[in-house]
Amino acid sequence: MCFIHSDVSRRTFIEQISLGAAAAAAVSGVSSTLLAASEGVAAGGQRPDLVVAQAPGGAAGARTVDGFSKVLHNRFNQDLPPVLSVREGDAVQFLCRDALDIGTAARTLTPSGVLTLDLAKVHPLTGPVSIEGAEPGDMLEVEIVDVAPLVDFGYVTIGPALGLFGGLQPDILAPFHQFTEASELSDPSAGKVAGAIPENQPFNSGAPFVQIFTFNKGQNTGFASFVGKDTGRKAQIPVAPFMGIYGVAPLRKGMYRTVPPNVSGGMGGNTDIKQFTKGSKLYYPVYVNGAKFSVGDGHMAQGDGEVCVTAIETLMAVTCRFKVIKNTIIESPQATSWRTPRRPCGR
Repeated sequence: MCFIHSDVSRRTFIEQISLGAAAAAAVSGVSSTLLAASEGVAAGGQRPDLVVAQAPGGAAGARTVDGFSKVLHNRFNQDLPPVLSVREGDAVQFLCRDALDIGTAARTLTPSGVLTLDLAKVHPLTGPVSIEGAEPGDMLEVEIVDVAPLVDFGYVTIGPALGLFGGLQPDILAPFHQFTEASELSDPSAGKVAGAIPENQPFNSGAPFVQIFTFNKGQNTGFASFVGKDTGRKAQIPVAPFMGIYGVAPLRKGMYRTVPPNVSGGMGGNTDIKQFTKGSKLYYPVYVNGAKFSVGDGHMAQGDGEVCVTAIETLMAVTCRFKVIKNTIIESPQATSWRTPRRPCGR
């Protein structure tokens, strides 16, 4: 769990349960190429094919929300109109852009290019989707049916002014300022946060870094490969695709950034919890009619948090199924995870 992004002081956030019988839905195929993207994908670059995850058993088929070919939103706001309305029990496939909204341009991203990324574009979200019957005072259950990448690559970046060790600042809490200041309630073009970086340190200074990982479109098991920048040697790491952001419309009016998840009282947000893989169930308090659910920030793999600010970021398709639990109030998001707990070392 990323303790920068998550609020776990108020309750235990994840309840681990044993892994049951495998009921994995395979990626079924590749459809026609999407129309030219209006944002995020570099001009002249290769457009990712659309990988359609198989609909869950017993469902007539997952309805698709396209947040890939254009940005739908990247701030939580209860006044956003839903892009789709579904019934309880329906499966919905969300097509999602990558967290930094780089798209295929990430293939050729250089360390110096990291310093010029527009952080106001961070976390494009797919949604919101309205669930019929969901009302304030209810709880929304979100079942993660399938998660699979839309492309065959992902990236890790290190921004020297961001992350837990960004800039090696003398104030140990400085990296947290951007997540705790009033600018969390932001305009659409939020920029540098005053106080997050010492005045005597140039913005975007330090040693930026980029690493590209490769895998197969639609792959959700096995390994991702990479070539070490320093050694030139090829290596592999296991993948476990998941989405870093799930959330509903906030309790209060206004426009809220995606971090942290407790900004407006439990709407969800950028939790970056690697256990939220296929088979997990998430629970959110409903604050507005329809709940207005959105998702984004696809990861192929992640450690215990995002110390450098990114996991293996990629463009992702995720299929979710919804259930409304009436007259059930929770103060903040809860979840169950289907990832088997690891045993302590040496036992």
